[in-house]
Amino acid sequence: MREWVLELPWATPPVKPNGGYGNRYAHATKVADTRKVAGLLAKAAGIPFLGRCEVLLTWHVGDQIKRDVDNLAWTLKPLCDGLAHAPSKRKPFDYQLVPDDTPEHMVKPMPTIVFVKGQRKRMTLTIRELPVSLPSGPVPEQSGATLGK
Repeated sequence: MREWVLELPWATPPVKPNGGYGNRYAHATKVADTRKVAGLLAKAAGIPFLGRCEVLLTWHVGDQIKRDVDNLAWTLKPLCDGLAHAPSKRKPFDYQLVPDDTPEHMVKPMPTIVFVKGQRKRMTLTIRELPVSLPSGPVPEQSGATLGK
């Protein structure tokens, strides 16, 4: 399966869970900008439409300061939204990589924090193509076929 690693333009997560923007409009702007970056980077990388994929956010840090990995999920969500929705008049930078960002089409494991001593802080988004899963459920009966005892 194919894999793409997108270098994100931030040293720290742009969308934070605990506010710090002053008001909800500033927060909405950060979310919209993050979503826009995902679409633009995927388009620049030439990633084709995938039926199913895995999206992993990684924060690379060069120190061992304690960080809460849960806070990265606030940045992962708008990144995935920017990859899974068709461009529209209101959101022209979205990039429809998969039909939807539901688990059926997009697997989103918990983000990770990777420590490498002396490394500058940076963020990457890894997109891996996954096989399209077959519908689950009972196998349809075929005419003339019987299950013998």
